[in-house]
This record gives sequence, C-alpha cells and structure tokens, in this order.
Amino acid sequence: MHTVDLSDKIPGLVLIEEAVTVLEEASLIESVNKETWSGLGIGPNPELKRRTQQYGHLFSYRYRKVLEKYGPLPDFTDFLVDRIMENKWMPQKPNHLLVNEYNPGQGIMPHVDAPALFGPAILSLSLLSECIMKFTCEDQSVDIILPRRSLVILTGDAREIIAWEVAENSTCDSNK
Repeated sequence: MHTVDLSDKIPGLVLIEEAVTVLEEASLIESVNKETWSGLGIGPNPELKRRTQQYGHLFSYRYRKVLEKYGPLPDFTDFLVDRIMENKWMPQKPNHLLVNEYNPGQGIMPHVDAPALFGPAILSLSLLSECIMKFTCEDQSVDIILPRRSLVILTGDAREIIAWEVAENSTCDSNK
C-alpha cells in the first residue's frame, strides 16, 4: 500500500494505492458476482442505468433516503473492514456498502453523497480497471485517476462541498 495525499488538488482527498492485493480483488469480484444485482430495470432502484448491489441498508436514489435496514455487511468484506479500521481510514466501521458496475465510458452525474446520512467519510475502491473521478467546485474541475485496486478517501471539502462523478472505464465499489 502507498498513500498519496491529494489535498493540494482537492482538500480532504487521499488515495491509497494497492489497497487490496490481486488475490483479494479476485475474491471480492467472485463473491460479489454470486450475489443478486439490481438496476437496469430490476428493483430495488430499477431506474439506475448500471448494475448495483447494496449491503447494510437500502438507499433509495429516487427518494434520497434509507428505505430498509439489511443488517451487517457481508462476511466477504470482513478483511477490508478490518483494514479500514486498522488504518483509521474511517472514524467508525462502515455500515453501508454500495457496489456499482460501470461499463467503459459510463459514469454518474456530479453529486454530493448525503453527508447527514453517510457521515464524514466516503471510501471508494476501484476494481477490475482504473477509473477517473472528476471533482467540480464552482467553475473548476479536476480529474483524478484512481488506479485499479486503489481506494480513495473523501473527507472535508472533498466529501461535503465538491461534487464528484465517476467517468471512463470504471468499476468502482463504495464503502459509506
């Protein structure tokens, strides 16, 4: 693992390169692919134009609120949650995991993830390929390349003020 402080570009942004190993990435992908996907017309959140999975609780994008509590995160994430806590990447254990599958050239609109709901830190793990995360604030824009198997940590301005979007050849998981 290698930590890159990107706060000179975006205050509150840190990148952890090689946050998971090649074998851990393969294990995560295998475990996720055994589970049920939603989006693309399949509920919950059938309106999404990408495949997703949610763990911990169900967040409705349409209503911007939690609709249902699912319970603890799945066992296949235990090693990652332990690593997050050991490295103090979040102030408390994550209680929500959102898995997003982005196809090449696909992304999401700029947004700020509900700070009151998801807390002071958002973590995003890029798997299978690098992706570009675009940060915008007023009339400025910064593209950050997230290498495969890297974890980006958004706190402070990066978390609460600056809108971000994922674009270009992306497969990202997000811990909230």
